[in-house]
Amino acid sequence: MTNLWSGEPFSWNFVTDLREMLAFEFMRNAFAAGTMIALVAGIIGYFVVLRRSSFASHALGHTGFSGAAAAVLVGVDPVYGLLLFTMVAASGMAFLGNRASNRDVEIGTVLAFALGLGLLFLSLYEGYATEAYSILFGEVLGISTSGVVFTLWAGFAVLAVVAIIYRPLLFASLDEDVAEAKGLPMLVLGLAFLWLLAVTITIAVQIVGVLLIFALMVTPAAIAVRLTTRVGTAVLASILIAVSATWAGLFLGFYLNAPVSFFITGIIFGEYIVIRGLGVLRESSYLQAVDAPEPDGVRALRNAAITAALSQVLLVGGLVALAVDLLAFPSAGFDPGALGSHATLAIALLVPGAALAAVSYLLYFTGFRKLATSSRDFTPPAFLTLTGILGLLVAVSGLGLFLGGIALSATGYALAPVAILFGVPMLGLGLVLSVIGLYGQALGSWRVGLRYREDELRSGAVLMAVPVVGNLVAFLGYRRALARGSPPEPSGRRVTPS
Repeated sequence: MTNLWSGEPFSWNFVTDLREMLAFEFMRNAFAAGTMIALVAGIIGYFVVLRRSSFASHALGHTGFSGAAAAVLVGVDPVYGLLLFTMVAASGMAFLGNRASNRDVEIGTVLAFALGLGLLFLSLYEGYATEAYSILFGEVLGISTSGVVFTLWAGFAVLAVVAIIYRPLLFASLDEDVAEAKGLPMLVLGLAFLWLLAVTITIAVQIVGVLLIFALMVTPAAIAVRLTTRVGTAVLASILIAVSATWAGLFLGFYLNAPVSFFITGIIFGEYIVIRGLGVLRESSYLQAVDAPEPDGVRALRNAAITAALSQVLLVGGLVALAVDLLAFPSAGFDPGALGSHATLAIALLVPGAALAAVSYLLYFTGFRKLATSSRDFTPPAFLTLTGILGLLVAVSGLGLFLGGIALSATGYALAPVAILFGVPMLGLGLVLSVIGLYGQALGSWRVGLRYREDELRSGAVLMAVPVVGNLVAFLGYRRALARGSPPEPSGRRVTPS
C-alpha cells in the first residue's frame, strides 16, 4: 500500500521493502555512514560515561555548530569547520582542566565563547545558512558520497587510535588517582580522548545533529553500563544499541515522513526508560514473597501452564489467519475498518488468546511469588514475569494508539501521525518485554523442576520456545509435583542455573 504521509511504497514483506529501499544511492550512503558513526559512537560513548564527560560531549557538539556557521561564512563544507572548532575546543578543555572530574567550569567557559562566535558568524552571513542549521538536527539522508568517504576514513582513524591507547585510557578512566600515581601521561591521554571525542561528534552530528548528540554519544553507553559491569560486554552492548537504533531509524525514516533523528533518539530513549524502569521495579514491594503454603504456589503454576498453552493455541491460529488475510489484502493492515471486515476469524482468535495470555502471566507471577517464601531462587522468575506483564500492557497501549491514529488519519486530524509514530514503537517494545516474561516463566519452571526433581518441568522449560508444547509438558510436570507433595530433601549440593 502507500505510506500514510509521503506516498512511498510499503508492504508487509520486510525483505522486499529493504531491497527496494537500498536500491536508492542516498539510502546506501546513509546506511554506510550511519553504521560507522554508530560503531564509533558506541565505543567512544562508553569512555564518555566512564570518565563522566557527558557535559564535554554536549559542549563540543554546540561548539561544532559555531564552526559550521564559520565554514558557511567563508564558503566551505560545514563539516570541516565543525571538525576544526571541535578540535580546538577539545584542546582548550584538555589544557584548562587536567582531570576529567574538574573540567565543568572550563568546558562551560569555552562553550559560552564558542556559541557567541556562532551567533556572530550567522549574523554576518547574508544568505540562507540552511547547511549550518541542518547541523542542529542532522540530515543523514542527504549525505553525499564524499561525505560518506570522509565519515568512513574518520571512523577508521578513531578506531585505530582507540586500539592503540585502549588499555592506558581504560586505566585512566577507571581511576585517575592510581593512573597518575603509576606515571601515566594524564594530560596526553586526556587530550587524545577529547580529540577522539571531537572527531566522533563531527561525524555523528550528520545523523542526530548538535542538539540531539547526547542521545547517540551517551545514552547507549549509559544503558550498557546498567546491563553489565564487564568492560568488553558493556562496549559491545553500547555498539549494538547504537547500531540497531540507527538502522531502525533509517528504515522508519524512509517509509514514514518524519526525521530519522527523531526515530533514532526515540528508540534509544525508550530503551533507557525501560532499563531504568526495570531497575526500579526490581527493588519494588511487588516482588516481595507472599507468605503462603508452597503447594499453593505450585498449584498456581500448574493453572498458569495450562492457561498459557490454551492461549498459545488461539494466538498461533489467529496469527496464521491474520497473515493469510494481510497477504490477500495488504491495505487492510493500515485500515481498521477493512481489517475488521477481512480478518474476522483472526480477531476472534487473537482477542481471547491475548486475554488468556495475560491471565497466564498473572498466574505465573503469583506462583513464583508464593514459592519465593521457601526459596529466593524464585524471585528472579517473578521479576521477569512481572516485566512480561508490563510488556503486555505496553503492547496493548501501543496497538490502541496505532489503530486509533490510523482511524483518525482519514479525518485529517493533526495528531493522528503522532499517535501512529508513538504507537508502533510501543507495540514493539511491549512484545520484547513480553518475551522477557516468557523467559522468566521458563527459568522458574526449570528451578521448580530442580527443586522437585521433575524431568517434565525441566523439559518443559527447555521447550518453552515452542508454542503450546512447552507449557503442556510443564503442566504435566506441575501435576506430578503436586501429587508428590513436599520436595525431596537434597542429597548433596544442589546446583541451579544462574
